[in-house]
Amino acid sequence: MNPLMLEISDIRKSYRVGPTELKVLKGINLTVERGELLAIIGPSGSGKSTLMHMLGLLEKPDTGSYSIDGTRVVYDNDRALSTLRNRKIGFVFQQYHLLPKLTALENVGIPLTYRGMREAEVKKRCLEYLTKVDMQERVNHRPNEMSGGQQQRVAIARALVGSPAIVLADEPTGALDTKTGEEIMDLFQRLNREDGITLVIITHNPGLAEQCGRAVKIIDGMIYPG
Repeated sequence: MNPLMLEISDIRKSYRVGPTELKVLKGINLTVERGELLAIIGPSGSGKSTLMHMLGLLEKPDTGSYSIDGTRVVYDNDRALSTLRNRKIGFVFQQYHLLPKLTALENVGIPLTYRGMREAEVKKRCLEYLTKVDMQERVNHRPNEMSGGQQQRVAIARALVGSPAIVLADEPTGALDTKTGEEIMDLFQRLNREDGITLVIITHNPGLAEQCGRAVKIIDGMIYPG
């Protein structure tokens, strides 16, 4: 088994702003080992959000190569990209992105529903992962009936339910108070330690980065050792 879960080589991305070409990523090279808990830390404007989009297959680079769980990403097939994203990548965002009219159980089941999984199996797996994040008592609650920390736990269960190769978390504690943020980070560490889940956390918070097994810095579109 390949020990590398993720490998990107010389990824570059620019945007056209009027007559100016804005170079955001300037030759990113990065590897993430299977089972690793990695932080990518950088200030606003450093390129970390663009890098998150590249890692999550939400945008296409101008140049460079990307392999995830041994699969080389091919960017000229949108359907294949969508399938790869659904099966290999779990997302956790700062603002949760739960659908307001759906219960916790229904929100967690969205990735499995897209795969065409049977309803009974979806429910079984959703209950399993809601229990894993200590939300088994809230399965029938909607987002407006949960605290921010509880909503983030549901979002984490949704990211995990499809057994992705890697989970990408973009400022996952940014909208939470300090105590709740610490609880979410404790949860990430437990999932990484006990279940071997590969996690990449993108953050501007040095304290959060220090709690990860490894950290790298992104500064002005380039990666440097932490």
